[in-house]
Amino acid sequence: MENICVGWTTLDTAERAEALACGLVRDGLAACAQVEGPVISFYRWEGKLENSREWRVMVKFPEGKGERLMDWLREHHPYATPQWLAVRAAQALPEYAAWVAGAGG
Repeated sequence: MENICVGWTTLDTAERAEALACGLVRDGLAACAQVEGPVISFYRWEGKLENSREWRVMVKFPEGKGERLMDWLREHHPYATPQWLAVRAAQALPEYAAWVAGAGG
């Protein structure tokens, strides 16, 4: 069975986060994408300490779609340097893993 990955990105509005989450599932790259927020992010950008309200998108996808998913994000994410971090799930119910593997089409 293919490994499941979970990835995260953030966007500046709930509407953009929802559109991105929907697009990932609609285009068959993710089995599920969840939007949560707002969260407050603190970061350094171009040498300046910044903070902003953002909405986090958590994405569940089969590992084999990871490269295509990153390419899709580069094309569709509005940020110049979007956050994208993904990890391989250490454990998953077999039924859920099978669903993730098959849900993207």
